[in-house]
Parts: sequence; structure tokens; C-alpha cells
Amino acid sequence: MSDKMVYSNSLFNISALDHFGMLTIRADINNRKFQKIIKDFFKLKVPSRLKISTNKNFYLAWMSPNEIMVITKNQDEIKTIKSSIENDLEQMEKLVLDVSSSRTIFSIKGCFWRELLAKGSPINLFPSEFNSDSFRRTRLGQLSTAFWMIKEDEIYVLCGQSYKNFFFKWLCNAADEKSINKFF
Repeated sequence: MSDKMVYSNSLFNISALDHFGMLTIRADINNRKFQKIIKDFFKLKVPSRLKISTNKNFYLAWMSPNEIMVITKNQDEIKTIKSSIENDLEQMEKLVLDVSSSRTIFSIKGCFWRELLAKGSPINLFPSEFNSDSFRRTRLGQLSTAFWMIKEDEIYVLCGQSYKNFFFKWLCNAADEKSINKFF
């Protein structure tokens, strides 16, 4: 393990990604005006329950019945996005919060990522239940996390910044080649 939080073996490549910006938006996400503003701004629909919407610049994730998370691949633009969204939603009751510094995203690459996550999560990870537009908030290794697929052999896992080191060690331990058996 290095300071850059990168781990690799014959099954997995695990790394912490530092370049993402994240906003949480709490509002009436079923409101048509809210949905239009979000769609016009991000060029994405507000995701439905347990789903994520994506394009080349953004991820919009369903967090709860009144909350979505905006994830951008460019952390430098998050302040501008926050200001614009607050302005666009000025007539609505809302909370727009930059959570970039309090969250970390890990990339897990490898065709056995389902088996790795199943070691610590109660989520049904069968491909018929968890696929490319699925988003789940759950416990993983007894920590609060969220995850979504990037490609068939890659997933992103979001966790709190304060336990990033512990979670990285947990992922590395769970990724031990001797402990992975094909299940999914």
C-alpha cells in the first residue's frame, strides 16, 4: 500500500480517486419545476428510487425521497455549479451543500467486484438486481457507503473521508485472491 491508496493483484485494481466534486441537494425532488431545472442544468433526469443517471460530465444519484447527489468528475467546478443551482432553485425550499471534502470515491476494477462487495454488504448484487443504472446506499464493512457501476468490470464506492484509511484497508483485505470465489 502506498500513500496514494492504490492496491493491485491479479483480480483487482483498487484506487482512491481525488478529483471528484460532490453536492447534495435536498428538496422536493418530485416537484416538476425542480425536475425541469435539474434536467436543463445537468442534461440528466432526476433519478428514480435506487437509481443513478449519468452522462460524460455528471452522475446524479438518488439518495433519499428528498435528496439527490450530484457528482462531477472535475472538483474545480463544484463551487460554480453550487452557486448556479442555488440561484436556479431560489424560489424553492432547498439545501445545496458541497460535500466534496467530506467524501471519498474508490474505484474497484476487476470482474469479481460483486464477490468483493458481497463480503461486507447485504445488498443483492446479482446482475438482474444490480446493474448499470443501480445506485445503493448501504453498509459495507460496517461503514456507511454508496456504490454504482461504471462498467461491467468496474464500480465506484463512496465513503466518508474520515474513515477512508480504514475502508481502503478493508477493501484490500477483502480483495485477497485466496478469499475470492466465483458466485455471481
